[in-house]
Amino acid sequence: MEILKPADVMMSDWNVIVIIHQGAKIEKFLGYWHQKDTYRISSQIESYDSETGRGRTITGSRYKFLDKPGVLHPEAQSIFDMLDKSNNVIVSLKYPSFNN
Repeated sequence: MEILKPADVMMSDWNVIVIIHQGAKIEKFLGYWHQKDTYRISSQIESYDSETGRGRTITGSRYKFLDKPGVLHPEAQSIFDMLDKSNNVIVSLKYPSFNN
């Protein structure tokens, strides 16, 4: 996975992925990144405002969500599935996803 610099990100087909590793819990945005036409998984979430559809990560990236959290884009879903198969972490989606 490529480490990305802080950016302004427009995202859709997304959710918050909750990752528990060695007892520590972190939350990251995971979805379709419009500017790059691929998936993106963020660094740890600093804030998310469901009213404005905006979020920020601890590394300074700013997110604008084009839809509500829910079903992941197929590329993002493949990343979720890969993490879910790992023996070292427990992953889940924070918001209901009726297609998974």
